Amino acid sequence: MRFTTPAQKAVVIAALVGVSLLLTLLLDAIHSEPGSIVLTVLQVLAWYLASRMFRGPGEPVQGARPWWRMTNRPLLSGVLAAVYAATALVNVVFSAAGFGSAAGWVSIAAEVLLAALFATSWVRLRALATLSAEPVGWAHDARLRHPH
Repeated sequence: MRFTTPAQKAVVIAALVGVSLLLTLLLDAIHSEPGSIVLTVLQVLAWYLASRMFRGPGEPVQGARPWWRMTNRPLLSGVLAAVYAATALVNVVFSAAGFGSAAGWVSIAAEVLLAALFATSWVRLRALATLSAEPVGWAHDARLRHPH
């Protein structure tokens, strides 16, 4: 199953966020740190699985997406990498200030992992965009046609 339209992707994201929020509230209410850790692991797996099933415009629907490709656009990957990195940094500061827990440190590790995945996607997608934007052949390079 592949999700290709913005509406399909919005439904998947809304479902993931909704279920995640409900489970977070439930686990917080019963003060279950092991449950929070399991939830964090499941959230990372769910987001990674969703990134495998989403397809952007011009991206092949059939076949597996490369492991590193989290989005179809470099800018979106870069923004999400920055958001996850900033969230991890804020949470490190709060944890170091005494608000930390085992579940909090697992969440930080998950945020760092997602930041790294999105950053890898950003770097590779930018490289692909640069390669596809370069002209083909020596005749297109003005420096080679006019060396002076």
